[in-house]
Amino acid sequence: MKLFIDVETVPSQHPEALAAVRASLKPPGTLKKPESIAAWWANEADSAADEAWRKQSFDATHGELVSIAIVSEDGQQWVDCRAPGESEAGLLGECFAAVERMRQTQAEALAPDARAWLPDLYPVAHNAAFDMGFLWRRAIVNRVAVPAWLPGPMARAGKDYGCTMLLWAGFGGRVSLDSLCNALNVPSPKAGGMDGSQVFDAWLAGDTAAIEHYNLADAQAVAQVWQVLQGTGGAT
Repeated sequence: MKLFIDVETVPSQHPEALAAVRASLKPPGTLKKPESIAAWWANEADSAADEAWRKQSFDATHGELVSIAIVSEDGQQWVDCRAPGESEAGLLGECFAAVERMRQTQAEALAPDARAWLPDLYPVAHNAAFDMGFLWRRAIVNRVAVPAWLPGPMARAGKDYGCTMLLWAGFGGRVSLDSLCNALNVPSPKAGGMDGSQVFDAWLAGDTAAIEHYNLADAQAVAQVWQVLQGTGGAT
């Protein structure tokens, strides 16, 4: 059974995370005069620290998961966005449990003599190395048992998991999900009015419902794009 996955991430929520980033900053090398360096620290260091901190959303070593969405090939859906202060480990545990429920549900739909066999799981994402890598790494960080279906860093694309970006652009190539949706006449998640750059501020504002809607739309788009790329998505 294929699982179409999308995740939303934010920078580290450790109380000292932003301060640690600021402490690691250095003024631009082009600034030589003491007064210019002092002016940079006074006027630009805070915004530079905030920008660097926000970039942790792309690095699972420091960044955190806030929302996960999964769509199965038989139409089951699951999405959850944790609120600020809620456990990342809890989100991961709920996600992995939801996947097992999806697998059991598909098994129960089989003929009675085949129900003893749980379907194999094949995860698919857009830029899968990021989404699945983030899931795997944050599970390790949070000491949550990694399920067998979730590929680790040494997994092989095409064999262990699917990637719509790789399938379209090839090794080393890149294409956004929005661009690929537009090219293939698939509804883009951006049509709902949110994109990934807005997730963190929406999360800080407590708008978990909007994040869940966007996150699930991403996973649904991955499923539709995959079907088109496999030749099973119907005519435009």
